[in-house]
Amino acid sequence: MRLKKHGDTIIEVMMAVAIFAVLAIITINLMNSGINNAQRTLEYTMARNEIDGQAEAIRYIHQSYVAERQLDKESSQFRQLWDALRGIAQEANTIDDNERNTVETKFDINHLSSCEEAYRNNGMVGQFDAFALNTRLILPDSNTSYGDDSYTTMISEIIVGVRELDEDHINNNVLRPAIVYPRIVYKESRLSDDDDLLKRQIQGDTRGADSSETSLAEKKIYNLIDHAEGIFVIVVGDNNQHPMRSNYFDFYIRTCWHSVGAIAPSTITTIIRLYNPEVIE
Repeated sequence: MRLKKHGDTIIEVMMAVAIFAVLAIITINLMNSGINNAQRTLEYTMARNEIDGQAEAIRYIHQSYVAERQLDKESSQFRQLWDALRGIAQEANTIDDNERNTVETKFDINHLSSCEEAYRNNGMVGQFDAFALNTRLILPDSNTSYGDDSYTTMISEIIVGVRELDEDHINNNVLRPAIVYPRIVYKESRLSDDDDLLKRQIQGDTRGADSSETSLAEKKIYNLIDHAEGIFVIVVGDNNQHPMRSNYFDFYIRTCWHSVGAIAPSTITTIIRLYNPEVIE
């Protein structure tokens, strides 16, 4: 008996290939979705860590200033820091009624179609005197004498990005859009023996305190902010008062970046309200 052998028809082969292609595409999309979700979760975690660092620094400055209010102005570094933060607070009640809607729109980070809008001329960062805090230079007063003149020179290295405090930082665009996720990038401190002793001590260099110790600056201590990507802080005073006489201050810690696989910008905002000890006892 002669057996007849039949192979697969062209239609059957095409259907098999089509089914395999569909399954492969679904599998790849699921894998990409999982990778994107993992990447976004990591980015949100990193952004939240930067926000928490800024928030804790603001609270630390405020609480330390309250604790040191009885000290002379020349003896308290936190008085100078808190006064600087109060000085750059926005006076919300002075906005002209004709411009109020425009200003409030610019202040709302959720309206942005791209994070770059916040950093453009007359954008949110420049219009509201945004800044970032260098958490590595905020130190307690112990074992160091902070004179008024010597410490004032350090304010611009702790509160960076504000034109009134340091024009060079504005020119160097210390506040920049995020490349990947919100982060603060530090640069190496290169200090010479001719630099002010106090300034070197604050930045981690112990030369002068004990000549037998090795210079920490020579070990490439990264204590100065080079730039802050996708994160900035805006401080606003009480709507009913001039900023310096406000009952409280609201610190808006904001992040904006373009996350992987997302069309709209990713944003996180944390608001901290601190009372003004000069007004409220």
